[in-house]
Amino acid sequence: MVATKLTFNTYITSSSQLSALKNTSIQEIILEHQDLCRFGRLNSDQLINLINDGSQSGYVPILQWDVLSNDLKIRQGLAVLQQLPLQKIGAIRVQDAGIAELIRQQFPNIPLHLIVETGNHNLASLERWTTYFGKQLKRLVLSTELPGSTLKRFTETLNVPCEIMGVGRILLFYTPRHLFHFLEKNPPPIIERMVTSDEQKQHYFPTLENRHGTFLFHYYDLFLLDLLPELRKSMLQTIRIDLRFASSFAWIEKIDFLIKNFDLESAKILKAQWPVSTIHGFYRANRTDRPIARLKNKHLQDFGENLVAYVAEAIKGQHIALISRKPFYANEPLLFITPEGKEVKILPDSIKNSQGKEVSATDFEGVWIIPHYKWIVPKTLVYRMT
Repeated sequence: MVATKLTFNTYITSSSQLSALKNTSIQEIILEHQDLCRFGRLNSDQLINLINDGSQSGYVPILQWDVLSNDLKIRQGLAVLQQLPLQKIGAIRVQDAGIAELIRQQFPNIPLHLIVETGNHNLASLERWTTYFGKQLKRLVLSTELPGSTLKRFTETLNVPCEIMGVGRILLFYTPRHLFHFLEKNPPPIIERMVTSDEQKQHYFPTLENRHGTFLFHYYDLFLLDLLPELRKSMLQTIRIDLRFASSFAWIEKIDFLIKNFDLESAKILKAQWPVSTIHGFYRANRTDRPIARLKNKHLQDFGENLVAYVAEAIKGQHIALISRKPFYANEPLLFITPEGKEVKILPDSIKNSQGKEVSATDFEGVWIIPHYKWIVPKTLVYRMT
């Protein structure tokens, strides 16, 4: 097969961003209406202006519709489409299969780009979509979770052009629920937080809440631009430059320079300058077996006869909550082994039950409170000293 010419697209939200694309490698502009898209900021008038200005400037305007939709939102989305100059739109990008079917039935002459980033990680499913939507389907937007070898096999086999993200934030979790709203007395339209977890306290995950729900992102950005020569040799058609969460849209200038004048050293410099740490994601290797290795952690799996409890909660300066498996006693020496394998010997001088009453010994099963000790974290196992 002869490699296709690699093209590039990006999201824009203003005329100033459109102007910044002049003389760059960007050929398509992805536009997001506030009612149609998870991160949409444009109202109908703003969207129409960008469609008109973009098409007049030689770009292909692409309309995205990726919000999680119920019947009401679908009707609202159709009302938005009826306001737009659809004859100037190069394609509609959709993620929901029902909305894709709606476009197929009601707008059969508009090209369709199907976002198959979730739940479509095998060739059979992708080929089924290409067969079903036929000639109207002009592109598949593939997952960032595909290793490079799989991506190459897919693009060489599928008879529809494919797109992947080349740089941008990686979405890990999305719910239509508003998880931070109740924390704010007068919540703003967009709430942004950095959250962590007991399992990965060293990492802070960017989290955003807007009217469409709550979104959790990876603490690293995806960055594949240092692999451009390799990607150019594939049958991949389009690379998406996602600057929606970047510190400045001006990054497009440096990215465009790299696209036009690629050398590995320049790619490394750009990668080092990127405001967020970056990864290749799954492109180089599929590491989905890493969580399995954690599950096999020997420090979490030894349920020998000396195991008396495990730590359910550890609040610094306050307490440790234990769930017992066997009785143990106040002032009895205990060995705490953390998930990382650190061993801490503790002589708890106080044990309270879940009602806060002091006890001299625990029962076989139950929740017990002891004073907080340094290094102890949830999932730590507690053994009787022998």
